[in-house]
Amino acid sequence: MRKKLVEAIGNIRPDLEIDENQDLQLHGVLDSLDIVLLVDEIEETLNITMDVAAISPEIFASLNTLEHYLKGLS
Repeated sequence: MRKKLVEAIGNIRPDLEIDENQDLQLHGVLDSLDIVLLVDEIEETLNITMDVAAISPEIFASLNTLEHYLKGLS
């Protein structure tokens, strides 16, 4: 799943160099539009539906927190 998350982030922000082994702090790197695009990309790529009402900034604090949240949905 982590590899797909890194790819999804790369699809919306190809200017970012992402090391999938690094705990990337997404907060502050991605703006609100990037988050919306990332949610759409994740839903399409991973075939997961994210509840927009349940999404909080803490979910996007790092790849670890995002991956943990998404594993809870699948």
